Amino acid sequence: MTTVRCASCSQDNSSSLVYCTHCGAILPKTPQGDGNAPLPTSVSIAAGRVQRFKEAPKEKRSPFSHLWGIFRYLLSVVLGVAFVLALMDPKASLPDSRPIANAPTTLQQSILGSRGVPLTIPQPLINQALAQAGKIQWALPVDFIPMPQWVESSVVLANRGLSFSVIITIMSYPLHFSESFRISGGSRQWNLIPESGSLGRLPLNGTLLSLMTPFMNSCSSPFAKELQAIEGAEMVRIRPGYLDLITRP
Repeated sequence: MTTVRCASCSQDNSSSLVYCTHCGAILPKTPQGDGNAPLPTSVSIAAGRVQRFKEAPKEKRSPFSHLWGIFRYLLSVVLGVAFVLALMDPKASLPDSRPIANAPTTLQQSILGSRGVPLTIPQPLINQALAQAGKIQWALPVDFIPMPQWVESSVVLANRGLSFSVIITIMSYPLHFSESFRISGGSRQWNLIPESGSLGRLPLNGTLLSLMTPFMNSCSSPFAKELQAIEGAEMVRIRPGYLDLITRP
């Protein structure tokens, strides 16, 4: 009977064994049966596994593959954080105000009454007019895209600017869009300049902000005439909670 010496402990073992009987290490030679006697089934299976392990090529990872793995991990973390921030609610609660009947008409009449006369429009009147103006409906060019559903919009007036917020739902998920504008220009040439925006608590700047502005403008379409009147006013001043203006006589 031939023997195989263990490379770990130098113990001689039968050539029909896979593991050393003394230390349990894998023997350096594939086991052989004695003469024509076949190997036991358990030994044959173990020997085959050991041989495949020895013959399997070791995969070498290049520095580029390591960098690519790190990049994919960091990208997944960034996208996960962005998704969570986008679904968060950043909306600050507005102060309660007494109900204003037919607020859109009241707002229109207030702007008309400011021709040549200083007028102050309070923030609650603007927000109730937005709430009573009705929902905006969008028509998408293809049917399989989920249709966004309008929920509400609101305005917060600050020093020389305002924040316009819109809430819509897509597949029952609420999305909160907000964009801040500053008033710029002069008599009869006033403009609202975008400064910053956000989706949930995710800030949007640069190209994303420029893509967001047309959408926010479309959300103010029920008040297109009022906005045109404000942009062409003789005097416009925005302060916390109030809009002061004098329109053209």
